Amino acid sequence: MNKPSKIFSLFRGAAICLFLVLVASFFLRVEAADVDELRRDLENQIKQKQEEIDQYQQQIQANQQKARTLNNEIQILEDQIDQIMVEMKQIDLVIRKSTLNIQEIDEQIDNFEEQINQKKELLAEYIRAVAYSDQETLLEVVLKNDKFSDFFDQLEAIETVQGEIQNVLAVVKELKGELENEKGELESEREEQYRLKSLQLIKSRTVENRQWQKEDLLEQTKGKEQRYQQMVQGAEKEINFIREQLSLLEKYQISLEEAIQDAIFAGSKTGVRPAFLLGVLEAESRLGLNVGTGNWREDMYQCYQSLGYITRAKREKEAFFQICQGLGLNPDSQPVSAEPWYGCGGAMGVAQFMPTTWLAYADRVSAITGHQPANPWDHRDAFTAAAIKLGAGGANQRTEIGERTAYAKYLGGSRYQRWVYNKVTDYVIQLAAQFEEQYFK
Repeated sequence: MNKPSKIFSLFRGAAICLFLVLVASFFLRVEAADVDELRRDLENQIKQKQEEIDQYQQQIQANQQKARTLNNEIQILEDQIDQIMVEMKQIDLVIRKSTLNIQEIDEQIDNFEEQINQKKELLAEYIRAVAYSDQETLLEVVLKNDKFSDFFDQLEAIETVQGEIQNVLAVVKELKGELENEKGELESEREEQYRLKSLQLIKSRTVENRQWQKEDLLEQTKGKEQRYQQMVQGAEKEINFIREQLSLLEKYQISLEEAIQDAIFAGSKTGVRPAFLLGVLEAESRLGLNVGTGNWREDMYQCYQSLGYITRAKREKEAFFQICQGLGLNPDSQPVSAEPWYGCGGAMGVAQFMPTTWLAYADRVSAITGHQPANPWDHRDAFTAAAIKLGAGGANQRTEIGERTAYAKYLGGSRYQRWVYNKVTDYVIQLAAQFEEQYFK
């Protein structure tokens, strides 16, 4: 086959590839339309559940304003149970929607990878054509062509192929960028689903707690209003909201007084509301089922390597070793978060900072606490680091939207928008309100 024919064959192959991509895109659009319809249906159901939740909340608030009676107290507990049950159903719908998103992203990743492979094959053909043309000298090319017009046509064809090589390289680079974005989006989506499932488990336990409160109240009063009023006068705390022990007290061996004092200290230095800081760290403890159960080698370094993040694996390992060396600690004995199903572990201490992130805040933490170097496993340092990060995210404004945005950035970084009005962020705001009522009024 002569060179013009070979180049024509290459362009014909490229046209066939383009046709196949267009056909595949058509079927993807048809399937995407079905997915979009299902997603809209789920969104409508989520909205309906939110309306039910709001109605229960209004009923609870109205009953809390009424006179303290046994029937009223029981009604409040029953409404709280019903509200949480609806919240659990809503979270289930959100998880189903998230599963749809994950499936869609997986398909996009497969599509990008297929396109990249097709472009690589086309690129290989182009390179082979140019290499074939380079095997002959200019004199040989001139002598082989009877007409100068054929000679110039051949030169133009070679230049065209070289131009196409640059075009294909540019497309491959763009596709790889899109692929990395989709992989990042997939990791964020899976993290959100993980946290939602953890929140659903928490809600389930809260229902059990409220049910126990109701049964305990009926048992103590024997259903008699007089006994209830005696309890109100003699032991108010027994019928009020039963304060659950802070999870971070259990997981990180902090006393309640230490937790409150560390929150006040960090808040006073950064402008972050102590109750909100407690809410964030408590949520991280309750939602982080893998907190402190992993090691750097398997759950962080090897995990990132297995996912193809070689550079990040190296950076996190080096940062972790730098932190441990500065503190005189053995890296192999220092606990980090275990590898979750959606990504990798490696987060440290109560604030759950990754090693590279901690180093970015360490000097500012030291300037406030006086600890040289700052220690992610030291509770005051960890509270302070979290407060610095939340304050930079907008929590120092002490408004709900500022705190929502700050926690969203705490979780999602540059992809924070998805978290601002997420159910997990709602939970943090609720925790902060409870802590404000219990400890700071």
